[in-house]
Amino acid sequence: MVRMSLVATVVSFGFAVLAGNAFAQVKIGIFGPMTGDAAGYGQSLREAVEMVVADKNAKGGLLGQKIQVVVGDDAGKPEQAVSVAKRLASSDNVVIMLGSISSPASLAASQVAQQTQTAQIVISGTAQRITTQGNPWVFRSAVPDTKLAGDLADFVNEKFAGKKKVAFLYVNDDFGRGGIEGFKARAKNYGIEPVADEKYTRGDLDFTAQLARIKNANPDFVVEWSRYAEGALIAKQRLQAGIGAPFLGSDGAAHPKYLELGTPSVNGVYYATHFSPSTVAGNKTGEAFIERVKTTLKKDPDFVHAQAFDAITAAIAAIEKAGSTDKTKIRDALRTVDFDGARGRFKFDQKGDPELVTHIVLVRDGKETNGRK
Repeated sequence: MVRMSLVATVVSFGFAVLAGNAFAQVKIGIFGPMTGDAAGYGQSLREAVEMVVADKNAKGGLLGQKIQVVVGDDAGKPEQAVSVAKRLASSDNVVIMLGSISSPASLAASQVAQQTQTAQIVISGTAQRITTQGNPWVFRSAVPDTKLAGDLADFVNEKFAGKKKVAFLYVNDDFGRGGIEGFKARAKNYGIEPVADEKYTRGDLDFTAQLARIKNANPDFVVEWSRYAEGALIAKQRLQAGIGAPFLGSDGAAHPKYLELGTPSVNGVYYATHFSPSTVAGNKTGEAFIERVKTTLKKDPDFVHAQAFDAITAAIAAIEKAGSTDKTKIRDALRTVDFDGARGRFKFDQKGDPELVTHIVLVRDGKETNGRK
């Protein structure tokens, strides 16, 4: 009886191992605002990652296993991002995390990445300090605000030569302050001086007081750093305020929801972005990415789709290069990934930021067009 029991146990254990291998999966965590007023960004993140993962799984998966995407909703809130990141890295046992969208949520989650030693690729958070805080576990798919805003200042100097008076309107958080400070730093090179500096709290609906003060300052142009919900409202209210100066916005406006909520008021607005179908000509991977999204999702991709596409591509490449699901090996492999992405040649610099260019869009007739043409 003892021998039979031992044999049965060994056989049972063998079947369990086989079954375990058969259902083993490489878990990749993603998190962002899946609900709330920034849910459009979260939806784009999830759509792009699941599209790439579906393609990869159809070709056999990763390291001989299927990829499982584990989704977390941080609602764009830093405290919720911390909770979600802890769950993903600990109880869900993901090997890498992709998220979040906003800078405050991404920064908050980065502490969890360091504590749990789980690599994090921030999707859309642009605050400079995300990658300058000395955290070796954090990477970023987005171009940082210092470069994005600085490149916008270069564009202003080229497009509106001789215009030197600028008014600022921005959300008073890491995202808004970082963008405006980045613009100011580069604009000094061109003698551009601020005549108004107005801020608001995220979620505000009424900007008439700030816009009235901006109008009285008589700027040559206005730089506005907002997410799409507030940005669309500002576009409407600036027309009501009778401000005729050109408006230049942030990448927060570069989402279809901005056009949906703000048209026709957003016509004539310029904004910096990480990606646009209107500016991708000549990038074969980018062109193929656009067609893949159109076929799969039945719509044009937005910049978050592109950021998420490059992030999940980098994650998969790093895991393949590491040859295992060891988190430290994956982190180290991320530093060496180099591939053609949706936005151009993609690789991380020493800080963990991508080496990419800034795109400028002009809204015409409710659609994005190449702002440099």
